Amino acid sequence: MRVAVSQFATSPNSQQMPSDKAPLTANVAIFATYKSDETAIEDVCFYIENNLSDITQLPELFFIADKSTLNDIEQREEVSKLSELFVKQISAVLRPYQYVCTSLVINGQHQAVIIDEHGLFAQQQQLYFCQRYQWTTLADEINIIELPLEQGNITVAMLTADDANVAATVNVAALSGIHTLLVPFDIQVACEVEENLLASAVENRICIVAATREKSFVIDEPVNNQQKGNKKKVKSQKSTGLIINLTSNNVLLAQWQSKKQSAHINLPLVKHQQGKITKAVIHPIAACEKVDH
Repeated sequence: MRVAVSQFATSPNSQQMPSDKAPLTANVAIFATYKSDETAIEDVCFYIENNLSDITQLPELFFIADKSTLNDIEQREEVSKLSELFVKQISAVLRPYQYVCTSLVINGQHQAVIIDEHGLFAQQQQLYFCQRYQWTTLADEINIIELPLEQGNITVAMLTADDANVAATVNVAALSGIHTLLVPFDIQVACEVEENLLASAVENRICIVAATREKSFVIDEPVNNQQKGNKKKVKSQKSTGLIINLTSNNVLLAQWQSKKQSAHINLPLVKHQQGKITKAVIHPIAACEKVDH
């Protein structure tokens, strides 16, 4: 599948920007409400009113617990109405240079969105077939978005549903100069986070902010071969989204769980989504730096 790249229109805020350089830092947050429908929307609005993050990442269709209900056309129409309501209510509480990313059903299509104080700022239709959303029309284009912050302009792309699992697609976005990938998703298997997203951040040297509803997966643990008669241990593992940051030096901040440095590449710093609210400071400017191999 060919994926093209298009430059998205910038916000009216961008005309007021003192600099178009990438910011040294950006404040990001993952907010995962445990509520549904209108109460979920109210929960997010309350959070935004009382927090000052530059970008707040929500899970894919954050207000819908059971995505299978969307196979019914009447239910999709109800979700479209809730999506419109969310855009209206969240834009009313957002401040200048403050954004929310999630996925919604707009005009009958499932797509990732960025919302600012004026309403819909950017949209990204789903690119690849996903069983959860087999009714949606697919796009063949990635929108590269210039997002004005008070500190400078950050370049981002969005991928939703299972699109971020396609390494070649993330690579196309990275080669187009993004600093950060925003991912509203619904985790289906643990490797989506522990392998796919982390590998994409390392290989493409980009920050990633990915949010999902927490899920638990059964994993098999090998046992000591000397323990005769024992079978594999089975346990449940919680899986969530994460914030992947870049560093240009060996100073590791206390808020991050660091991986050991490789002799060939600087591995990113990872903060896993925990509970309802996960906050971090990322360094978009590091995505512009070359890595010594």
